[in-house]
Amino acid sequence: MTYSDGNINLSFNEGVLNVFSHFKQTGNKYEKGGILLGQCLKQNEIVITKATTPTLFDKSKRYGFHRNKKSAQLFINYEFLNSLGTTIYIGEWHTHPEDYPTPSATDIKMIKNQFKKNLINENFLLMVIVGRKDFYVGYFNGKKLTQLKVNQH
Repeated sequence: MTYSDGNINLSFNEGVLNVFSHFKQTGNKYEKGGILLGQCLKQNEIVITKATTPTLFDKSKRYGFHRNKKSAQLFINYEFLNSLGTTIYIGEWHTHPEDYPTPSATDIKMIKNQFKKNLINENFLLMVIVGRKDFYVGYFNGKKLTQLKVNQH
C-alpha cells in the first residue's frame, strides 16, 4: 500500500503493517506506539522498513501514549549502525481508539517538538496514527502537517 500527496510517495514493509495490526486499539486496549525507521530511496520516495513495538518503559493510557526516549534512541542507534547509515529515524506512530483517526492537538504538538528538538537526517518527520479501520499518515516539513492519502494507482 502506497500513500501520496502527489509529491511524496510512502510505502510500508509488511512487517510494519503487522505491528500496526497487532496493536490496533480495539475493545478497552490502551494506546500504544513507537518509532518509525526507514529509508529515503529518492528525494520523494520513502519506505518505512521498521516500526518499534512498545517497551516496558513507555507510558500508556486509554487516551494517551508517551514513548520513552532513551529506549527508542538505543533502537535508532542500533539500526543506524547496523545498516551503515541507511536506516534512519523517520517518525512516530501510535494508536487511537477510533475507526478513522485524526491528529489531536497533543499529536500535532508532539510532532512539532520532535522536529525541533531532535537531530534528524531528513527535512521531514512522519506521523502515523493507527485507527481501528484505517490509518492517518501525516508528513511534517517543519511548518505544516500534510495528510498523505492512499495512492489509487
